[in-house]
Amino acid sequence: MSGKNAAVTAFRYPYVIGWTGEAEKHRLIWVPRPLGSVRLSYVDSRPGDYELGVLRLRQNGRRAGRPDFTTVNTRRQWRCMTRSWCQVCAGSAVEAETGRIWWLLSSDQGDAGDGYTNAPPTCRACIPEAISQCSHLRRHAAVFTVGACVPFGVRGDVFLPGLPPVVPLAVNRVVRFDDAELPHCVARELLMRVVDVREETAIDC
Repeated sequence: MSGKNAAVTAFRYPYVIGWTGEAEKHRLIWVPRPLGSVRLSYVDSRPGDYELGVLRLRQNGRRAGRPDFTTVNTRRQWRCMTRSWCQVCAGSAVEAETGRIWWLLSSDQGDAGDGYTNAPPTCRACIPEAISQCSHLRRHAAVFTVGACVPFGVRGDVFLPGLPPVVPLAVNRVVRFDDAELPHCVARELLMRVVDVREETAIDC
């Protein structure tokens, strides 16, 4: 292990994870769309509620309370995906010399190769730390660079369109951006399709 990596001893809470104090209560309503269709909205609609045509889960960004490693903060996850930011440190995950994006995935979840993922990039400098501090990744880590990534869809909660009350239909469902269910969804995570995927082995973990 290099001197830089050996010096990493203190645990850092990854930028992308959610915190218990970030949850916000919100009420959903159906609002009309052209041709008689409807889409979800918050009762107190705000600028920025929608991104890429889908309603996003509302959370604050204060990182208050306790870290919750079972969730991510929707907006921080979205920023990492769309800006190629590292999910650990929020720095750039783009290799300056090549323009390729570093990505750390779990090899047992079918993420290897061209496909889509809900895991944001991880910069090269943070990959050893991420692997060392996650027991699952220590067993199943797969390191890649990708040539490009494009939005594929979202993971979110889908509701049954119709009259009030707003009734849930499915929780944590994958909804593509060309799916008819997109207007009926509250997005929790952005999914990206990664292309030109190359496995990287020459990295000191």
